[in-house]
This record gives sequence, C-alpha cells and structure tokens, in this order.
Amino acid sequence: MPDGVGAVLFSSLESTNDTAREAFARGEIGPTWFAAQEQTKGRGRLGRTWVSNGGGNLYTSLLFKPDVEPAELAALPFITSLAVRDALIKHGADGDSVQCKWPNDVLINEKKCAGILIETILSPKNTIDSVIVGIGINLNSFPDSAQFPPTSLLAEAGFAPQPDEFLATLAEVFIAHWLNWILNGFTVTASQWTDVAWGLGKRRSVETSAGSVDGTLIGLADDGALILKLDEGGEKRLYAGDVFSAKNK
Repeated sequence: MPDGVGAVLFSSLESTNDTAREAFARGEIGPTWFAAQEQTKGRGRLGRTWVSNGGGNLYTSLLFKPDVEPAELAALPFITSLAVRDALIKHGADGDSVQCKWPNDVLINEKKCAGILIETILSPKNTIDSVIVGIGINLNSFPDSAQFPPTSLLAEAGFAPQPDEFLATLAEVFIAHWLNWILNGFTVTASQWTDVAWGLGKRRSVETSAGSVDGTLIGLADDGALILKLDEGGEKRLYAGDVFSAKNK
C-alpha cells in the first residue's frame, strides 16, 4: 500500500461502506481502505442491492477526509472511475476495451465490471467530516443477471489477480488521479474521463427518477453533470440517472 495509507482486509462483511462509517464513528479519519471478498448486505446506488457473493472479487471502501468544499466532490466519481480503469488495465485488461460509464461505472467490452458508491459525511456546519468511496470490482466472477450486462476481469482478460494485489494497485492509481485533480483542476480530469467515456457522441437513453430521456451524449459540464442533446432539440443537464443503449426510433 502507498505510504501513509492503511488497509484492513476481511473475508466477509455486511458492507464495506458501513464498516468504514463505523470506523469514522470511532474517531478514525483514514486514509484507510476496508476490503472484503464478500458482502452479505452489499448495496449500490439508489439503495439497490449489489450482489457481493464470494468468488474472488473485491469489495472495498476508502475512508478519508479531503480538505475540499462539498461542491468540489462532484469530481470524485470521475477520479475514482479513472483509477479503477487504470487498475484493470495494469492487471491485464485491454486499454481500448475499458470505458467509464456515467456517472460511476467501469465497463470492459461494454459490460459492467465495476461500480462505485460514494457517501459523504457532513458536519453540522456543512463542511466535510469524511468521505467514503465504495467500489465493487468483478475480478473472478459476476452475477447471473443485472440491470446492465455484467462481466469480470477474468472473463475479459483471461486472468485476474488476488483481491489484495488488485487493491494495492488501486490505492496507488487513486492517489495519482486525486493529485492530478488537486494540481490541475476538474477540466483535466473531465477531459481524461471523456476520452474513455462509453457512448459519448452517440444516442443513448438515460433513466432518471422523472422518467427516461433520449438524446446524444455531449460531455460533462463544469459541475460534473452529463450534457445531453435531446432528440426533440435543445440540451439538458442531468445530475443522476443510468445510461443505457437507446432503442431505435
């Protein structure tokens, strides 16, 4: 692990995000990665269940306290996605096949290999007390069914490392992307992300809490919103949702 970064490994947990939150409640501030090969109560975005059975996969959460404003954390899903992508490539995935899908998934050959769940703990004064970056990575296996077609590193590259080995790589590249953002700002991070974004410039369907919106993915706004050129004309900025291939009109 990088200097000054801790790691606590478990064979099984209810949830690595919950374990990180419990560590924060005990006074820990990190940076510490909590990792398990199984979660019995894993969860994804919007309260969805994240299938986290055994099988040599990595489920991990980073607890740390960044010295930034809450609004600046809009960059964190893109920083994390780029780090996961780099780690997958370093462990055998073909670089051209690994893409980032807005807002927080990583694909190999257009199938989901990793997902990210970020939770922020704010103080009563609305400053950041801590951040928990939860990441689930299918190294050796993947669920039979999912909302988006799933895969694993093993299935796509023919090899997968041990979870602790992958975690060490992930911790290193996460720091590199975090420092890149601190030094160069969101414009550089956004450019790196859009260079490898799935569906950019193509017609896609975005499922939101208000319903489905179809249009062409244009890129990212300065605040991390997805810019969508609507089929009926005009543009829309989206801050939450799930992107899928659009049905033919």
